[in-house]
Amino acid sequence: MSAGGYHYGKTIRHYRERRGLTQQELAERWPRARGGVGVDWRYVQAIEYGKKRIADPNTLRRLCELLEIPPWEFGLSSYDPFNPQDSLPSKNHLFEESLSVAEALLSQTLAMRRLAPLTEVEQQVQRLGRFLEASRSELPPPLRLERRLQKLVIEYYSLVGLMHYEHRRYERARSSFAEMLTAARQAEDPVLTAHALQKLGVELKRIGRRSEAINALEEARDLALKISRPLAAFTSAYLSQMYAIAGDALRFERTIEHAIALAEPLKGAYGDGTDFVFHKLSGIFLLRCRGYLYTNQPQKVLERYEELRRQISLDRNLWLDYRLHLYRAQALLRLREIEASLEEARAFLQAVTGWQSPHRLAKGYELLSEIERAGYGDLVIVRAFRQELLEQLEQARSQASQ
Repeated sequence: MSAGGYHYGKTIRHYRERRGLTQQELAERWPRARGGVGVDWRYVQAIEYGKKRIADPNTLRRLCELLEIPPWEFGLSSYDPFNPQDSLPSKNHLFEESLSVAEALLSQTLAMRRLAPLTEVEQQVQRLGRFLEASRSELPPPLRLERRLQKLVIEYYSLVGLMHYEHRRYERARSSFAEMLTAARQAEDPVLTAHALQKLGVELKRIGRRSEAINALEEARDLALKISRPLAAFTSAYLSQMYAIAGDALRFERTIEHAIALAEPLKGAYGDGTDFVFHKLSGIFLLRCRGYLYTNQPQKVLERYEELRRQISLDRNLWLDYRLHLYRAQALLRLREIEASLEEARAFLQAVTGWQSPHRLAKGYELLSEIERAGYGDLVIVRAFRQELLEQLEQARSQASQ
């Protein structure tokens, strides 16, 4: 070996001196290939001068631990196949920082749903998906089992399910939430188990499996009450909808008011991402109004309108604007105030089109169907609204598909 060429000894000397060790001190701790420690100091000197070589990779790994040398400096992977449970990979600072960035990206993506069109949210979801795919293919097995990474994967199932939901791919959304539930249970993560139950319950309700939906939401609520106030508020709010749909007005009102009582004292802290809850107080108020519609109490929707509008503004929960107008339009329709209902319907239309979400856009067709079923389909103002709605929704749907 040439005197000027690279050899492991140069790296060993650099890290030995950085640790403040003499050759003699390192020699006393030197790992031997056949077990044990301790060599002659002149052996260390010969290694550092490049006169001797280290052939045993396990010796190199033990030197990495002893002198805090990154394994790549010796051309080694951070993963040691002979000691798969070794703690060295988990100490990788870059890995920890990468996880922190990915966790922040996920939180920002969920917060973006309140403010940005669906296409922008989807771009963030795709970025996170690429990171997780690279993690699965590139990381050594011990790091793939890192709890923070596993939790991120489970939370990602939630995001994927929500994107399917926004595109009205409800069966695929249900499948994603079922995967989330399985993974959360396997990880013994009660917070994410409750979230998965909540989301799966909503999708079960959508396909008419109401008894299963109620069971899932009740299990989520009961679990949340033991571990997290914001999560208990969130799950209780959605459970109240199941009772409302079943026509149980008393249980609906008790459950939604309990949700509000849990969330209100938290003020702005409710929905700040703690325990994976990004739902705001205005979201609970909105669910209360929807429950009033389910239980045939349209007057209460109108009575709560200003309170809900103010809370949406305080929370900057802009994506709820379209539902604010939708529920008011439905309430007015049921009170047979058709002109006022159509005025709110137009406000709904203006609020919904910019989000580029097929699920949200579909609410316009549902509203039109309800107006026509109520017997107003032949009115001139309704026919004009129908044409306006179909044109704007078709335009918005076209933009969303580009």
